[in-house]
Amino acid sequence: MSMDALTALFVIVALIALATVLGLTLRARGTRVAKGCGGDEHQLTVEGAEVTLVQLSSPVCSACVAMRRVATELTAADETVAHREIDVVDEPDVARRHSVYSTPTTLVLDREGHVRARLIGAVKPADVRAAVDAARTELVSA
Repeated sequence: MSMDALTALFVIVALIALATVLGLTLRARGTRVAKGCGGDEHQLTVEGAEVTLVQLSSPVCSACVAMRRVATELTAADETVAHREIDVVDEPDVARRHSVYSTPTTLVLDREGHVRARLIGAVKPADVRAAVDAARTELVSA
């Protein structure tokens, strides 16, 4: 292998490594959990549930499938938690009220309909559980 070919190979490997690091960084920043979002969305709660996960999705959202799976598993394991999915194309007013610019965005509502957290992106199950527990704790302490 000549020196020029070896240099080109190193440059290609370095570019691939840089692209990987940048991609992982952007992906990590795309998933956020915000607390204290306020708002009253009583009409979106599921009757009888202590906490309702309202997932705002779109038809072409691949991350929405992952978030739906997380919410489905959580609701199956905890009967006090409910899950609703709203298509932002069908109900754009809900997306506007909550300034939803990317899907999935999941609102964590307590039984009173107060938005206690806003999960943006496909969030890890542990983070969803923590947001649910926090919403439940806030309801008890209020």
